[in-house]
Amino acid sequence: MSRRFAVFPEGLGREPYTILIYMLFPLIGAFFLEGMERMFSILLLAPFLFVYRQSYWRNSYLVFVIVQAITIGFWVYMFGPVFFWLSAFSSNMISLLSGRKRIAAVGVYIVVGIVYGVAKDLNIVQTSMSLVPILLAIFNAYMISSRRKWNESQRELEKAHSRIDELVKQQERQRIGRDLHDTLGQKLSMITLKTELAEKLLVSDTERAAGELREVITISRETLTQMRELVEDLDTGTLVDELTASRQHLHSAGINSEVNGEIHSINRGYEKIAVMAIRELVTNVVKHSAASWCQINIARSVEGVLIEVADNGKGIDEAVPNHGMTGLQNRIGLINGTIGWISGKEGTVVQLFIPLPKSIEKVGVVS
Repeated sequence: MSRRFAVFPEGLGREPYTILIYMLFPLIGAFFLEGMERMFSILLLAPFLFVYRQSYWRNSYLVFVIVQAITIGFWVYMFGPVFFWLSAFSSNMISLLSGRKRIAAVGVYIVVGIVYGVAKDLNIVQTSMSLVPILLAIFNAYMISSRRKWNESQRELEKAHSRIDELVKQQERQRIGRDLHDTLGQKLSMITLKTELAEKLLVSDTERAAGELREVITISRETLTQMRELVEDLDTGTLVDELTASRQHLHSAGINSEVNGEIHSINRGYEKIAVMAIRELVTNVVKHSAASWCQINIARSVEGVLIEVADNGKGIDEAVPNHGMTGLQNRIGLINGTIGWISGKEGTVVQLFIPLPKSIEKVGVVS
């Protein structure tokens, strides 16, 4: 299968094409020449462009820059300083060089400009004016290099975010597996055992069989409720939505609540972790704290977002394993965040720190 023709290699962006606009300057300058000089200067542009294209395919950037600088020096000497604008064709190639090779490429052009000034017996001002196109080409090279590095860093950042999303999904799959095993699995086993027992008691002890069946009904309803909670946990909305739902959850449990601070948009993968963390903490307050009051605070710092959940409940029993807090630590650790808490008889304060990879924007206020 034949390959599709390409002017320049893929992955170099638009720079090799946009630089072609500088060809207008020598073309316009050539039309101010006369006779053979005009024809010769225009004809020389064709092999110049051919070598420009080939240098990208052969990765011979420094060789081309040197050849180009010498060629431009010849054109400038023969036809005038307007041909110095062709030095822009070296901008992208200089940006692809590094270290001593880049210094050598820049040095060659500066030497060509100075030699032209000496050969034409120009004064310092005239020589400096002739160097303007060269200096612009060098400046453009460093701008292209900076933009390319920034684009590469953005691509790496996107890859890191994608990796974090995958890790979050993996953690959620493991959590769902544990929840199914620890709660639904045990309840379904109890339903099976009690149903088998009731079947055996139907003939010998109908009253006890009826009691077992009533327990089966109670357990099945509890299982259905837990299943609904598990499904709700899979739905991770935004921080604004989650904080609104948390207030409603606390209010339904008879717990006074307060939410303070501005809500900021963050990377979606990071936001999912924050949403699940707040949901877990609020659920712990409702189920285990016996609190009458809960406060959620959101604060922004230079490094990230701080989320604090405080209550006036009975505190966390450090002697009892807390799988929920362990799971939270694992999730927050995925994004290099931190979680810590202070707990006592007067209540518990849990703090989550979410680092921000990019700038954040205020998107709402919970009142």
